[in-house]
Amino acid sequence: MSLVTFTQARCPELAEFLESCCAAELMFEGDHPNSHSAYNHIHLWALEWWADHHDWIDIDYRVEFVDLIFERWRGRLTGLWPYQEAGYRFYLYEALAPTVSVVAETPHGFAYDSETATLVSSPREIMSLYENRSWGANFSFDPWDVSRDKILATVEKKRGSIGKPTAQALGLQTGKLRILIEQMGLDSEVNDIRKRHKRRPAAFRAEEDMPYQFSVYEMRLPARYR
Repeated sequence: MSLVTFTQARCPELAEFLESCCAAELMFEGDHPNSHSAYNHIHLWALEWWADHHDWIDIDYRVEFVDLIFERWRGRLTGLWPYQEAGYRFYLYEALAPTVSVVAETPHGFAYDSETATLVSSPREIMSLYENRSWGANFSFDPWDVSRDKILATVEKKRGSIGKPTAQALGLQTGKLRILIEQMGLDSEVNDIRKRHKRRPAAFRAEEDMPYQFSVYEMRLPARYR
């Protein structure tokens, strides 16, 4: 049984999220890997959200989840320019939720700050960090009650505001709302709403600004890999 079929039978919403990660648009513009990762990274927040509610989401499942994303990306990336000219670096790194990313090989090498990133040898080492870590425990509310659609609908109702009134309407602190927008990958959609209401784009935290120590797994694929 495939991982998607297994997941679909137990949690259709997570299966949909998995498929969307596998099919995510990937871009490699600019000459620095941070530029690539800033566009291509995906926080696996839904994986950790549902892990709070399903015991079958264990380390083995988490590793398979990432393996499938990387497998699908590996096949799709043969059609983009770095396949012929450079190669790729795949990443799984520690954040509020485990995060996947891919960059083109460049003269800059490793994509992140080597002073804050600790390299590990396998995805399992990253996923083991989440075995007894509740995603919901990062917040002073039940994230089960704050869906993507609810956040976007509330931001729309508040005419693009992500300040205190919008956060309070969702039962959140202002800073927690921004974290959820970042972790759920809603920054572009939120800024689209802000644009419609003639507000300036909000500046969400960039990957390269991460101020803490974190672990990262790196997999390198040479140009024209098979």
